[in-house]
Amino acid sequence: MKANEITALVVENASRFGDRNPQQVKYLTSRFRDVEETAVAHGLLRVFTEGAGPPEGSAAQELAGQLLEALCPKSSLELSEILSAALSRYELSVEQFPLYLALTFGKWQMLAELDRLENAMQLEAEYRAIQTMKFWLRG
Repeated sequence: MKANEITALVVENASRFGDRNPQQVKYLTSRFRDVEETAVAHGLLRVFTEGAGPPEGSAAQELAGQLLEALCPKSSLELSEILSAALSRYELSVEQFPLYLALTFGKWQMLAELDRLENAMQLEAEYRAIQTMKFWLRG
């Protein structure tokens, strides 16, 4: 299974079954366990970096966040690349996304990258996303 197929499956299942369906989370978790880890990571991260932003993308992001938390797949993508692409699309209630990134890349690296992006950002939505991610990371 390729990353784009994983993204499409998550988006479709979130649309059909919602983001709070425990059967779907279990089903997708078991389906993705046998797929190459970086493909899973890239497919789930694409929901945040290339998918629809809130409100239309909220359910897909929530489902992808739950799957990132359950599977914790290793990613070969760069943190700066992920965050830059995701900030304007990020659903603020999905705490699993920044927590997964902190677990994968390190909390202090994540906070440093958010600070760097905050100094360079232009949009209010990006500022809110950065502040919310910092909130989730600081607990």
